[in-house]
Amino acid sequence: MKKISLFAMMAIVPMCGAMAGQNKNMNYKQPTYWSVTEVMTLPDNSPVVMRGRITKNMGEQMYLFEDSSGNIVMEIDEEDWNGNTVRVNDVVTIYGKVDKGSDSVEIDVESIEK
Repeated sequence: MKKISLFAMMAIVPMCGAMAGQNKNMNYKQPTYWSVTEVMTLPDNSPVVMRGRITKNMGEQMYLFEDSSGNIVMEIDEEDWNGNTVRVNDVVTIYGKVDKGSDSVEIDVESIEK
């Protein structure tokens, strides 16, 4: 009896691996976009994905970002642009983290997609 069970398991395990390989794209998830209003309520260092427009260069790698719910300041280092040239009316996707200070909330950008 034990030999039959072991044989059955050995036959099933490779089939499960093959099935998992066929369905790997079925687990892909569209990112959840956080609005400016929602981001303001998140704890410090929370990862966020946001969609909207960069409306103003405030100097020293600080930019004003806007979506339909409001605006927020973002720190965008040179390498975070990923070679993208972004104009005021361009819609972008921002990947970053919430940076909460004692009296402000900003986004520390890790990457931008256009």
